[in-house]
Amino acid sequence: MPLGYNRVLGDDRTRAESRPHRVALASWPTTAPDPRARSLDALIGHAQSAGYDGLELGPASLERYFPGESPMAIARKSRDAIEKAGLQNFGTTLHFTDEEMRSLQFLELAREQLEPVVVLGGQFASYQLFIHPDHANGGGAYREDERYLSWAADRVTELRDLTWEHGLNFYLEVHVDRITEDPAALCRILELATCELNGDMSHYLARGFTRGPHVGKIQGHVGHTHVRMARKYGDLSAAVDDPKADWEAGGVTWQAFDFMKPALDGGLSSRSVVGESGPMHLVTDTLTLDASLVPLYRAMARYADASAQGMKMKVDEPGDLRPWG
Repeated sequence: MPLGYNRVLGDDRTRAESRPHRVALASWPTTAPDPRARSLDALIGHAQSAGYDGLELGPASLERYFPGESPMAIARKSRDAIEKAGLQNFGTTLHFTDEEMRSLQFLELAREQLEPVVVLGGQFASYQLFIHPDHANGGGAYREDERYLSWAADRVTELRDLTWEHGLNFYLEVHVDRITEDPAALCRILELATCELNGDMSHYLARGFTRGPHVGKIQGHVGHTHVRMARKYGDLSAAVDDPKADWEAGGVTWQAFDFMKPALDGGLSSRSVVGESGPMHLVTDTLTLDASLVPLYRAMARYADASAQGMKMKVDEPGDLRPWG
């Protein structure tokens, strides 16, 4: 059941538990210098041909397609183009630095960023909140700074309530270099500011944070997800040359699915599984990689669909499910 004023998204003419999960492409892959992203029409065409149901884009990521235009104009034109193609922009990811969150105009800035999201047709906002530079790269020591965690929770509460005022679902993203990077610290923030999470679990998987009470609690708060292949104790953004063979060998595709299962239990309130392999580490052809992983995202969606309807799919090993046939 969604927390607070979050709701189950999707077609409201259908019972909440029966609303299917959709597969979308995030904004990060579209930043690559690739002809498939050189224009909004090209990007939409790629999303259609790759089998996505929609996108997760915001005015900031669309600016390059509409130079010099206002965020509201960008949102209106982009929504028209996306929906004309039979796709949907499900929501947006927003970013705030520590300095911005300490500004007297913080909530005004947040409001200005949310209004175009509504015009763009988004139904949720997912936030990446940067950690204070003094706590960056500190091995999670900020978990002991109760004053800082209380301050961070206050910012989460303000953003959560403002997002709900705009009729949007709110998600706080799990991410390195953000206030969510340490599991224990994040659990304390959740005690002070209960909310749903965007579970980009690659950020924990890459560091080997895969079990224990803190990770379990976090998985239970996931209502949305970004999916990227991560190599345990290795690359945060891992290349996969042959996804089918990788899955069968229990590689990064299987590990991502297996780690996400507890988070998918009961279904995601966003009803969205969003792929975002970015141009990082050995990943150079990000749009091709993400497109090759659409069957994995579909498998996650199927698992979440079944769980939302009270059915438990048995997927204990790679042979129990074959996303690539």
